[in-house]
Amino acid sequence: MPRRRQRSTVTALVVAAAAVVIGGFFVTDHLDGGAEPVRPVVASATTSTDSGVVVIDRSGPDLPGADLLDRCSSDPRAAVQRYDTEALGSVVLQCGTSAQGYDHIRVRHTADWQDVLRGHTDRDWDDAMLTAVQAVLTDPQPGFPVDVGDGKVCYAAPVRFDDGSTPSPDGYATVIVSATTMRVITAYPSDDTAC
Repeated sequence: MPRRRQRSTVTALVVAAAAVVIGGFFVTDHLDGGAEPVRPVVASATTSTDSGVVVIDRSGPDLPGADLLDRCSSDPRAAVQRYDTEALGSVVLQCGTSAQGYDHIRVRHTADWQDVLRGHTDRDWDDAMLTAVQAVLTDPQPGFPVDVGDGKVCYAAPVRFDDGSTPSPDGYATVIVSATTMRVITAYPSDDTAC
C-alpha cells in the first residue's frame, strides 16, 4: 500500500507540474501580446525548392497590411509575425522600437530594402523584408544560426527574385535575433553571408 501512495503522490506532482507549465505558456503568451491570435503574414518566402535561398516574388500582396501596422502605432509589443524555427523555437517580429523589431528596421533599413527591389519590382520594401525574414529563419542555410555574442544569433542567406535575377550589390539578407527574448532585432540586405 505505501507504494500506491508514492505513485499517487508522484502522479499528483506530475499533473501539478504540467498545469504550471501550461499556465506559464498561457501567461507568457498573454504578456507577450499574444492574447488574441496573430494571423501569420503570408509572405511568399520561397517559390522554389532552393533550401536556404530567399526568393522574392515580384508581384504579390502588400505585407504586412495596414490593419496590423495600425496596431503598431499603439502597441510596440504587438506581433507583426511569428516564426517557427528549428534552432530557437518560436521567434517573434514585434512592432518594436527604434532599437529592435519592425520599427527599427523601418527607420534604419527602408532605403536598403528599397535598393534591393529597385529595377525588379514595385512592391513595398517591407514585402521583401518580411519574405526574407521568414525564409531565412524557417529554412536556414546549413551552419546557421551563428552565435554573434551578447545573446544574439545571426542568420544570412542569398536573395533572388522569382525570375532568377539577383539584386545588386546587396544579394544577401541578414537577420539578427535575440536568443534570450526570441525577438527579431533587425533584418537588412548585405553583400555576403558573413555574420
